[in-house]
Amino acid sequence: MGKGRKPGKPRQAKSKWNADLRLTKDDFMPLLQGIGLTCVIAYLFYKSFMGLVIGVGVVPFWIHLNRVERVERRKARMLVEFKEFMILIVQGLQTGYSLERGIKQAENELKRLYPDDSVLLPYAHVMNQKISMNVQLEKAFMEFASSVGLEEAMSLAEIIAFAKRSGGDYGKNIRETAMKIEDNLAVKQDIETITTEKRLELKVMCVMPIGILAYITLTSKGFVAPLYGNLAGVFIMTVCLIAYGFLIMLGKKIIDIKV
Repeated sequence: MGKGRKPGKPRQAKSKWNADLRLTKDDFMPLLQGIGLTCVIAYLFYKSFMGLVIGVGVVPFWIHLNRVERVERRKARMLVEFKEFMILIVQGLQTGYSLERGIKQAENELKRLYPDDSVLLPYAHVMNQKISMNVQLEKAFMEFASSVGLEEAMSLAEIIAFAKRSGGDYGKNIRETAMKIEDNLAVKQDIETITTEKRLELKVMCVMPIGILAYITLTSKGFVAPLYGNLAGVFIMTVCLIAYGFLIMLGKKIIDIKV
C-alpha cells in the first residue's frame, strides 16, 4: 500500500502547480480588462507603444486581484454550505442514523438546497464514495476537510477522529461546531456591513488617479509634456505606477478584516 501511494504525491503537486500557472475560463474577462488597462496606462503614463511593454505587467496584477476576490467569495460560500451540511448531519443523528448514514443523508439534502451551484457538494460526494468503498470514516472526512480548505472542517475532522477512538457524542460535537461557525458568520456579516462604505471609497480612490491624469492629459497637455519622451519622465512615471499598484494592495489589506 505504501508503494502504491508514493507516486501519487508528485503528480498532485505538479497538477496543482500547473493549475496555478495556466489561465482558466474565469480569467477571460479579467484578461480582457487587464489588456484594456495596459493600453490606457501606455497612453496616459508613457504616450508610447513602448509603454505597452512596461504596462503589460498590469495584466497578471489585475488577474491576481480578481482571483483573490473569487477565492474569498468561494470560501465564504463554502463556509455557509459547510454550516448547513453540519446541521443536516446533526438532524440525521438525532433521528437515529449512524454517522455514515447521516453524512450520506446530508449530501442528499444538500443537493435539494443547492441543486445547481453548490461548491461543497462535489467534495461531500467524493467523501461518501470513499466511505461506501470501506474507507474509514475519519480518514475520508479528514481528506474531505483537507480538500475543502476550511479550518472549521479540519477541526471537525479532528473531533470526529477523536470521538471515533473514544466513543464521543457526535451530535453534540458537530452541533457545537456549527454554532461556532454561525457566530463567526454573524461577526463577518457585521464587519462586511460596516466596511461596505469604505470598500466603495477604496474603489473610487483607485480610479481617481487615472481619472485625474486623463483629465490633465486631455485638457492641459503642456502641463505634463515634460514627463513624456525622455528617460527621466519614464522613470518618474514608472515609479508612480509601481506606487499606485502598491497602494491599491495596501488599501485592500487594510479593509480586509479577518475574523
